[in-house]
Amino acid sequence: MKRILFSLLLITCITSLVFPPGLVGQTSKGTAPSRRPSSIQQASDIWPRAYSLPSEAQIVIFQPQAASWDNQKHLVAMAAVSYTKKDAQKPEMGTIKLESDTSVALQERLVKFTSPKVTETNFQTLSKEQVQEIVTEIEKLIPDNERTISLDRVLAQIDKSTITAKNVEGLKADPPLVFFSQTPAILLSFDGDPIWSPIKDNELKFAVNTNWDLLEYPATKTYYLRDDASWLKATNLNGPWTPAGKLPESFRKLPGDENWKDVVLNLPGKPITKAPHVYFSTKPAELISLQGPPKYEPVAGTGLLWISNTESDLFRAGENGPFYYLWPAAGLPRRS
Repeated sequence: MKRILFSLLLITCITSLVFPPGLVGQTSKGTAPSRRPSSIQQASDIWPRAYSLPSEAQIVIFQPQAASWDNQKHLVAMAAVSYTKKDAQKPEMGTIKLESDTSVALQERLVKFTSPKVTETNFQTLSKEQVQEIVTEIEKLIPDNERTISLDRVLAQIDKSTITAKNVEGLKADPPLVFFSQTPAILLSFDGDPIWSPIKDNELKFAVNTNWDLLEYPATKTYYLRDDASWLKATNLNGPWTPAGKLPESFRKLPGDENWKDVVLNLPGKPITKAPHVYFSTKPAELISLQGPPKYEPVAGTGLLWISNTESDLFRAGENGPFYYLWPAAGLPRRS
């Protein structure tokens, strides 16, 4: 209830802050401070901001309200978001929690945030797919030149005044993780750290940023993962995962609409005696799953061997050579 009340209060407060007041400019030494217009500030610090989603829905992000700013390098903020699906007359309202590394432009009195990540959502009236679209698209939608917020507003919100400008470190380009298994296995992959969203009139929560049907039962801090017609459970996303057995009564109270159709149709689930191994990752990853030991078939006219008992595009350069895997997300072969 506290979380819902805070979200509604945040929406009410932010909606009234459409255009911020003028900002204090910098002057040379010995000159009296004066308030002057800045085209950079005017162009970069206008809120709210509207964007279109691939589904043709429209979202409006209102000015984030800073909650913390550790060492003026990492910002945590809340923002109200309105979502209007295609052909709808009325928007749906909710809130998101954003986290981002920051740098400070003292002359322009702006805080620049890089690679904003949504770490929490609260949209009581949207479907899982709609919330997932918002989370997935927000980082892509905000252009680099619009990733700014007024320094004076941030300071006022967190009641701090000491600013230390830091250089932004270079981006990393780590290779993807590749998991390998010769026994039944699945890959539980997230787009960043898990993001959980409440379900209306239900104590269960669902994971927003994964394509799996994954729910959390807070009463016992247990996770439930649907694997086709069966259910697995674990107290840690890293496992171990075991057959779920009897599901909590909250599953019987899930919404009966189209968004939960596949989940409801597979309740209470097909019993299993042994769970597949579940690999967990919050980074880009792939699973190469073989049905037993590798079965090699020569590729005519080459020295390559094709591994036939997997759905992955996997090859080997001779009987003792390196493996080559075509990573679908990049369309490029990976060597191991």
